[in-house]
Amino acid sequence: MNGLLFRVLLGLCLLNVGCDAEQVPSDAGADGAISDDGGLGPDAAPHDAGPIDAGPPPEPEPDTELGDASEERWVFMQSHLHTTGFHTCADEPTMPTGPEADCYTSEGITAFLAEALERDARDMIITDHNNIDAWFDPAFAPLADAAMSRYATPLRGTEWSSRDGHMTLLFPTEVVSDNMAAITNGWVFAAGNLVPVSGASDYQMTIDSVHAAGGLAIINHPELLIHAFPEDSLDADGVEVGIPPNPLDDVGGGAVSAHSAAEARRFWQRRLTSGQRLTGTAGADHHHGGGDIPGLESPTFGLAVNLIRVDPELPDTEDVAAALADPDTTIDQRTAIVIDAVRRGHVMIVEDEDAARVFVGADVDGDGRFHDARAGDCVRDAGDEMRVRVRIDNPSSSFGSSHYNLEVWTDADDADPEWFVEVDYDDGFPVDSRYELDESDPFAITITLPVFPAERRFVRFVLVRDVLGPINDTEVVTNPIYYGDWAEECAGAAPLF
Repeated sequence: MNGLLFRVLLGLCLLNVGCDAEQVPSDAGADGAISDDGGLGPDAAPHDAGPIDAGPPPEPEPDTELGDASEERWVFMQSHLHTTGFHTCADEPTMPTGPEADCYTSEGITAFLAEALERDARDMIITDHNNIDAWFDPAFAPLADAAMSRYATPLRGTEWSSRDGHMTLLFPTEVVSDNMAAITNGWVFAAGNLVPVSGASDYQMTIDSVHAAGGLAIINHPELLIHAFPEDSLDADGVEVGIPPNPLDDVGGGAVSAHSAAEARRFWQRRLTSGQRLTGTAGADHHHGGGDIPGLESPTFGLAVNLIRVDPELPDTEDVAAALADPDTTIDQRTAIVIDAVRRGHVMIVEDEDAARVFVGADVDGDGRFHDARAGDCVRDAGDEMRVRVRIDNPSSSFGSSHYNLEVWTDADDADPEWFVEVDYDDGFPVDSRYELDESDPFAITITLPVFPAERRFVRFVLVRDVLGPINDTEVVTNPIYYGDWAEECAGAAPLF
């Protein structure tokens, strides 16, 4: 059969106008290539595949409250976890030497999983500096509690570490067999943690390569004084905005504070106002066992943790014995859940498992339900305005303060919230012309926002305690709802309903 006839038949099949499998020639490969006559080869120009099957329609929008546990599943995940506190492998990833040359510790893996079980977390992204050796240790497997009622899972990551920026890279499966292959692929910065990058292309090539492998790239501590990231997302998927104080931010001699977290959130705000969609995440940056830099054994939990919303359609082994019996499948499943949540922006950063929650949803079609878009989602057709519901769940007093401040961040300012309101721990929201109160729930309000289809706009929320003193005064950070003309930036965004 000649190449022209094959292309005609293939085009008819793709356009669903009818053809049997027998009509496709047996000498065509999986990519449509015919090796004997120069027909469709692997280097041929792409053809128009015709209409794309969009699959089944989305689930009907539920008539439930935002955060309803019967309708939504949220789980804790922690990121940016080092199984060792020493930096020999970070600095010399190709030839670590000396008494602290181990690039990871088996004990660190197990300790993180045990702590996850204590704090009700499901997933722990292991991110040793410039190294993936931990992936291949027998301890890198799901760990169950004593009652075999639940388990925690390590996820395959690394922290790409240069003298400049750092990134958490998360991979969907065991994509390479050893650390040298990771170095070859650029997933480890071979020059090491003491060498600056040659330019933004070093980050970009790594991010592109990780995406090609189906993984994620998250910018770590973007404003850390000696490890800052460029003023661009460079197509990364997320950025750490819930992070602990870092002693490396104290090089000027000032008091260690939440400076790095506050600056990280300002970095994020600048990316958003410049029109870059970027998921905000938490990262512990915990170095197990202390190590060679005092102060880096920051708390794994207690300052900021990721609360992610799970897509119920994704595979997830609930049976604990089955999950432990097939660790590779379990790790891959849990990784797919985390990657999906971060890509969609379905991440809420909360202080700890007992902290308040802030659930956000938009009513675009005017039906009085607020699941048309949730935090992280993109609104494409909203008419002239949309209504956004904000609901605080599990409010509780702390540090002697009488109220929270709920900050409303929009595209109007790249450094400060557009406005904020005091929310009493006991009485909830006060009367205010900027929103509608919910008569049945004192901790819920509805805001009406104008929509300008040709502009890139967003709204997000931060809940802080109005009190001086604690290292961390931030209770909750939500991801934005994006609306207007975000175009290709919204690729991959999809509400669950």
